[in-house]
Amino acid sequence: MSTTLREQGIETVHDQVVSLVAQRWAKAFVCKVTIRTGLEQNPWADPQQQCDIVGWYVGSGGNTMEWMAEVETEESLADPGTVDKWRKTLVRGVPFYLLVPRGLKEAAQQLAQNGPVAFGCIYEYGFVNGMCHVL
Repeated sequence: MSTTLREQGIETVHDQVVSLVAQRWAKAFVCKVTIRTGLEQNPWADPQQQCDIVGWYVGSGGNTMEWMAEVETEESLADPGTVDKWRKTLVRGVPFYLLVPRGLKEAAQQLAQNGPVAFGCIYEYGFVNGMCHVL
């Protein structure tokens, strides 16, 4: 997946990746998606939910979370509080995905294993000629 990000107001790498993934996964999963970036701080339904991206749908019983994803940068992966944040973000029974900068997948896997935190998948992202690629 790749795209050029030129959205007004998105300045950080974190927010660029959050925006890209939210747009792409909303189409792929055919669900509603809410993001948490520097511009948008409106959790999908629960004010305590601090995940970067949440995929959800409205059903007869109300809003139901389908999946969630967290985007990390090189700096946030080095933060000692990151694994604790992941543990607090987890919702039992909801797939949890992680996106990290290219080349840091093994480090993220080690952090998750030591956490212990289980991710459905860990993706890597990078920028080539101004385009963001997610692998």
